[in-house]
Amino acid sequence: MSVRSGNSECGNGPAQTTTRTDGPEAELRAALDRFETSLETPIVSGDLASWGENLKCAWAEVNSQVHFQSKHLHPREYEAIANQDPALLPRVERLVAEDDAIEECRERISRTVSRFAEHAPTLEPDEGKAQQHAKVLIDDGLAFINRVRKQSVAIRTWYSEAFDRDQGAVD
Repeated sequence: MSVRSGNSECGNGPAQTTTRTDGPEAELRAALDRFETSLETPIVSGDLASWGENLKCAWAEVNSQVHFQSKHLHPREYEAIANQDPALLPRVERLVAEDDAIEECRERISRTVSRFAEHAPTLEPDEGKAQQHAKVLIDDGLAFINRVRKQSVAIRTWYSEAFDRDQGAVD
């Protein structure tokens, strides 16, 4: 399966097309790593606009990956968990609720990243004000990354548990 990453505004050329060889989970991890690196890259004086654009490009990939997983992959995994071990249905319900919360957070951060990238050139002369906005964005972005990673681990754990769990003597 090929997935378009980024957009024509990111990088020097057209959006890159990559082939998924390690699966969607690896693609998500790679996108989260790139976004985390963008967030943690120090803002050099005079480079606020380019920092914002780099962040926007990294976010575009995370945004797409997280949305795809929560709307297309996770529901199938949840169905498999529930079908394999109905006793885990309460866990599945919590995973679904966390996906919904992550989606809300994803939409909010998407708006914030877009606004920041749009207004960065006008904020740049007042670096103190810009740093305040950037700090909130960085903190929210890093919290989002941790939340998505935690959800991925939880899904893998409960999926594995559904198929490997000792359910007592069965005759």
